[in-house]
Amino acid sequence: MASGRQYYFLTIAETRNLTRASEQLMVSQPSLTQYLNKLESELEIKLIDRSHTPLRLTRGGQLYYEYLKAARALEEDFQRSLGELRRENETALTVGIPLQKSRDVLRKILPRLGLPQVPVSIWEGTSITVRERVLKGELSIGFCHMLAEQDGELTARCLKRERVLIVCHRDDPVLHGQTSSVDRTCRVSPEELSSQIFYQMGPEYILREAAAAQMERYGIEPRQRIMMSNLDAIIDLIQEGPDSGFAFMPDYTIYEHLAAGGCEKLAYLRLGEEDFSWPFCIIHKKGKPLPRPARDFWDRVVEICCADS
Repeated sequence: MASGRQYYFLTIAETRNLTRASEQLMVSQPSLTQYLNKLESELEIKLIDRSHTPLRLTRGGQLYYEYLKAARALEEDFQRSLGELRRENETALTVGIPLQKSRDVLRKILPRLGLPQVPVSIWEGTSITVRERVLKGELSIGFCHMLAEQDGELTARCLKRERVLIVCHRDDPVLHGQTSSVDRTCRVSPEELSSQIFYQMGPEYILREAAAAQMERYGIEPRQRIMMSNLDAIIDLIQEGPDSGFAFMPDYTIYEHLAAGGCEKLAYLRLGEEDFSWPFCIIHKKGKPLPRPARDFWDRVVEICCADS
């Protein structure tokens, strides 16, 4: 049913019957006839040929019908956009953070922001799900790891490059008795890592994609892949003994375990001359203007991270 008297004519044109139109519009037939007569008088043209059953649109009626359809679609689109803007203003700042980085961001960045005096909603997920929700417009801003700093659908700013190390038990034979540390990793050959056991994250984690890209680059074919989505559990399993397996591990997870004294049996490896690193970025949907509170949040985060680098 058309909404508003200005759209009564749409229902008349679509039903081709004044009685049925009046029933759908819930107005009396005499009132609807009066409306039609007044409309034709104002437009100075006949819209309906009433000599036919069902009613027939004149050329002027067809033209006016197409105009009203376009006008109604435009109004509905405007009302939808207006509703989205109202919702955006009601919760002016929605931020997504990967759960594994949540503590780091909330502790190091948010207390220094001076948050705007608007409702703030923080959602935790993975880098992949944060990206998806930013693209759907469900989050104003997101934090996430990326495989590259450029993304055709996102505006991204790298806040920090973080290392991803390969970890194993400190007595694993591939070390050949060498010692290592987080800051002094041992280089290992791809051949030595082939036919080993590797722990990998689930498909909802970008760390899985990063590890897979490194394995493909260096031609590593693990003997067995064990999927687990808990980095703490992987670290515990690897420390059980030599030959317990390998995993690609973000440095921030390692540092958290070191601070708690929980990495004493780990060794740290790299494949190339330098440790592999990936960008940790702040993102928003490309082409979608940020509300003022979100823009202020973005600028302040970038300022803080640049000062810390």
